[in-house]
Amino acid sequence: MDGEKESYSSSLGAQIVTINFAVKYRHAIFDDPRVKTRAIQSFEETVRAHGERIGLKILKKGVDKDHVHLVVQWGPGTSLAEVVRLLKGRCARDVLQAFPELRAKKFWGGHMWSPAYHFLTTGNADLKHHMDYVENQGKPRVPVVGPGQMKLDAFGA
Repeated sequence: MDGEKESYSSSLGAQIVTINFAVKYRHAIFDDPRVKTRAIQSFEETVRAHGERIGLKILKKGVDKDHVHLVVQWGPGTSLAEVVRLLKGRCARDVLQAFPELRAKKFWGGHMWSPAYHFLTTGNADLKHHMDYVENQGKPRVPVVGPGQMKLDAFGA
């Protein structure tokens, strides 16, 4: 199932990140459904080309008029910057080849994407869970009798 822990050569885990990146100058190029479709196809082609090598999966895609939202998972041997470079680079090449008028009218410098991007890590547990887990290492755990029940001696009575 997508979003679950994956086994890599010497590690086990899930690296899942939401990535957002915008079209340069915020041109609303994805208002054209042909451009939007080609961009989505390009992201899928990137996964086919690099997915097995780096464990790349796109769990969710969303395209607005001038920017893209992706929920992406990949293995620990590849940096976030490299994943963004692969996705943005192939997409720009494919879209600008398919629609050369965009390069002439909107992206005369040859770059379709703004160099910036936004990312947010995510996973199956929230930050509070991780903070509590780390903070409580080495401390005795509260014994649990059943679902949600603690022994009376856990209350220090």
